[in-house]
Amino acid sequence: MTASRKLFELCGTETERVFSPFCWRTRMALAHKDIKAETIPWRFSEKDAIAPHQSDTVPVFIDGETSVADSWAIANYLEGTYPDRPSLFGGEGGRAMGAGC
Repeated sequence: MTASRKLFELCGTETERVFSPFCWRTRMALAHKDIKAETIPWRFSEKDAIAPHQSDTVPVFIDGETSVADSWAIANYLEGTYPDRPSLFGGEGGRAMGAGC
């Protein structure tokens, strides 16, 4: 696990139960690219925890000094920052197709 990479994920009462499909998208993108990150359970009442990252919703991915919010923005960030890892989109054509999702 890399301490400089963190992923804030929506959870319920039980911190191990993350349930946002947007957070799962990010989790799957990280797994596909084989990028390890510390996961941080987050609740709607904990807005202050992610406010420094210019977001009031999750997922929020922190990679060193960079923070990215929104699953689509995170996927694009991962694709551009880690081009040596397996592609999430299979090339620019795939990325363009997903832009409307």
